[in-house]
Amino acid sequence: MSLGANRMEILRYAIIPQIMPQFMSYALYAFEVNVRAAAVLGYVGAGGVGQIYEVALSWRRFDRVGMIVIISFGAVLIIDLVSSALRRRLV
Repeated sequence: MSLGANRMEILRYAIIPQIMPQFMSYALYAFEVNVRAAAVLGYVGAGGVGQIYEVALSWRRFDRVGMIVIISFGAVLIIDLVSSALRRRLV
């Protein structure tokens, strides 16, 4: 205000740039946690990837179970790598 900026300009040029790295870091962390939890929740009855895993396991289709585990691990690994690269870039 003392430099002639109105409230929207203060928000745009001062506040948002300061909070954006922490906000994005938290949002990416929450996304990682949700992806990891999706398999567990689906296994106990919420649907999704965990449900496919549970059905394949009950039918003893261990080739599919192994592929689901590998793909889930790969997806979490890629999300983690992208997330850490973005966090490094933001900070």
